[in-house]
This record gives sequence, structure tokens and C-alpha cells, in this order.
Amino acid sequence: MDLLAAGKRVLQTLNEAGYEAYFVGGMVRDQLIGRPIYDIDITTSATPSVVMSLFEKTVATGLKHGTVTVMIDKIPVEVTTFRIESTYVDYRRPLEVQFTQSLDEDLRRRDFTMNAIAMDQNGCLHDPMGGLMDLKQGRIVCVGQPAERFCEDPLRILRGVRFVAKLGFSIEKETLAAMKEASSLLERISKERIKKELEGMVQGDFFEKAINDAYEIDLMSAIPSFEGLNRYRYYCFQALTDPILLFALAGLNRESLTEYFSSWPFSRVERKCIEVLCQAVHQSMEMRYFTYLYGEGWARRYHQLKLFLSQTNFPYESVQLPITDRRQLAIDGKMITKIIDRPKGPWIQELLRKLEYLVVMNQMENKTETLVEYVKQEMEGVNYE
Repeated sequence: MDLLAAGKRVLQTLNEAGYEAYFVGGMVRDQLIGRPIYDIDITTSATPSVVMSLFEKTVATGLKHGTVTVMIDKIPVEVTTFRIESTYVDYRRPLEVQFTQSLDEDLRRRDFTMNAIAMDQNGCLHDPMGGLMDLKQGRIVCVGQPAERFCEDPLRILRGVRFVAKLGFSIEKETLAAMKEASSLLERISKERIKKELEGMVQGDFFEKAINDAYEIDLMSAIPSFEGLNRYRYYCFQALTDPILLFALAGLNRESLTEYFSSWPFSRVERKCIEVLCQAVHQSMEMRYFTYLYGEGWARRYHQLKLFLSQTNFPYESVQLPITDRRQLAIDGKMITKIIDRPKGPWIQELLRKLEYLVVMNQMENKTETLVEYVKQEMEGVNYE
């Protein structure tokens, strides 16, 4: 059973029990414009307790806000009771949620008109906010007063920009102005929520268009730690296709990454990657040596970052390395100590790093006699005291 079939079964069950029920939100929007759907959202006049009584397997995912997840053949279908919301107190959640029997009231609380279209099980649309026309015209328009929507939850500003990246739509003039006016409120939003929206924006097919809107709204000044990205206002962002690169850019010109890392919810791997990329840029590290040290996956990211910073465009080329690990060197520390009569110390590792670099960069053959000769010449005349 596919997603849509599972959703229709839920609609049918609710309707047969005497309740209104409709598909709503992103799945309706995406289906109307021919995009694939990845989840199912249903809004209904049935209360959560009724919904849970009508289906065999349910999960109480958000009873306070009227949401129950119904499991149909292991497919999750989110079902939420028609509701109206009071004043938002933490720029995310309403102080109080009240259930209602009015679909129109429920749709009025949503963010953008294109997400406020309801569809019944027969495919008939209910569109009191005019979302279908905005969808056809490729416009992102707030439901009701834009200033109110963004003050309720400033993250909607980033959601709007992410929709630009995903769909290629244009933000309606009044909505764009309200985004700019309310952008400073983003400092009150958790970094976890902001990070997720930014990642979605970078991965969108229309990221270049979205980043232009982001600068128009002055988001880089509003997002904590991102003010440094204002220097790239007129850069082409086409080369950046990996979200981690945007966060690397934000950390690139900082004296220290410690505070930056402590204020964002990066994973251990993400922190390491950002640190490595920033160091490589500052050191102008050769791509070949970077690939040796960190692998091709991160090398492709480094390549993208270099393309962006230089505003050039040339394809990534895989490199054939003579060695992939220091253990493959034709010489090791024990051999060096036999050649050089000198007390053991950090100098051995420094010498091995130098040999490693020369071999990787094809400046020296990985042959024992060649490396031994280099060691003798390198250490000749060195004062060991």
C-alpha cells in the first residue's frame, strides 16, 4: 500500500463515522503541482479520542495540539483535529489550542496560502485562502496578515525561503517586506530549528534564487553567527550543493571556532569537517594532499568551497594516489633511527610527514633507496644537541 492509499483509507473511515476529514498541507500542495509526496497530513472534525477509537493502531504524538498518528500497514498518517490557536508565547507554540468544528478556522491558522488547501477523498478542493491561484502563479503568500504570522513563529521566514529553494516560487511583495521587518526575531529561535531549514534551503533545486531572497531579507545579519556571510552578497552560490559548506563559510573568518561550535547543534563529524575545511582554505592546501588526508568525499566538498570562493567553475577530478596511508611508505621510523644516530623525538614524525607529503604529491618516488637518500641529505649537518 502506498502513502496516498493509506491516507484515503483514513479519510474514508472518518467520513463513514460521520466526521469531516481532508488531506491538507504540503502533500496537497505537492500533489497539485505534480511533485512526489513523502508524508500524509489529515485534518478532521473528530477529536483525538475519537480518532484513537476508530483505528486499531495509533500513536498519541501530540494530544495537546490535537494530533494522533494512525498506522495503516506500517504507514504513518498524521491526523489533527480542526483547531484554532491563541497568542504564541515562545515564538513557536500557541499559549492555548482550542478544537473547532470549522475547517475554515483551521486553515486560517496556517502559514502560507499554498499550504492552506484542503482536499477530500474524492479530490475536491476547499480553498478559502486562495492558495490554488497562488500555487498556479508560483507565489508564496502569507495567510492573513504577514506580520502576525511571522511574529507568531519567526521560523516561518526561513520556511518561506526554503520553499523558494524547493519550488522556485517567488515571495509576494507584502510577505517579503514582513519577512524583512520581522527577521531580527530569528535570534529567539532555537539553532536546531534554524539549522534544519537552512539545510533544506541549500539542498533545493532553486537554491541560487532562495539565497538572493535571503540577502534581500537580510537574513545573514539576523541569523546568529552568520553575519560574516554578508561579504558574499553578490557571489554566485551555484557551486554550493552541500549544507555543511554554508556552515563552513559562516566559520571561515572567525579567529576561533570554539564559540561557534558551542552555539550550534553540530554533530562530531560536522564539527570536524567544518574545522578541516576552514584550515584547508586558510592554508591553501593542495587538493591532492587534502584527498590523501581526508578522503574523496570531503575532497569534493573542499573543491566546491574553492570554486565558490574563487568564483570559478571547473569539474572535480579524482586523483590516483601513490599511497593511501603512511604505513605504505617504503620507510618507517625504525629505519630512520638506524640511518640517523640521534635520540628519538618529535623530529621522526616531522620527517615522516615531510616524506609522506613528497610522495603523495609525486615529488618523490616511494622507493626505499630514494627515501633513505633523502633522509641522509635532509639530516646532514643537523645539530642534534
